[in-house]
Amino acid sequence: MPTQDAQGRWISDDGTQYWDGTAWRPTGTAPRRGGISAVPAVLIGCGFALVIVLVLAIGLGVFIVTNADFQRGFCNGYTSSDQNLTCPFHPSSP
Repeated sequence: MPTQDAQGRWISDDGTQYWDGTAWRPTGTAPRRGGISAVPAVLIGCGFALVIVLVLAIGLGVFIVTNADFQRGFCNGYTSSDQNLTCPFHPSSP
């Protein structure tokens, strides 16, 4: 909705024109920026990306821990440094 300036002229919504009684004329000023910001969209995108990364990391962790080949390779490398170590995937019986 147009507003009036201090001189009583009607100013357009974007502030670039005024009404002289017969036509809209340029005011010679740059248009006013709207209040729309990209920050909420960026935050939503980052949050979505974070959720995807967390789901993939959890899925990869579960896959690695439940994979028999990984367990066997890990235990062979883990116990080769010290014969007294037990594999954390195969705890010894009490």
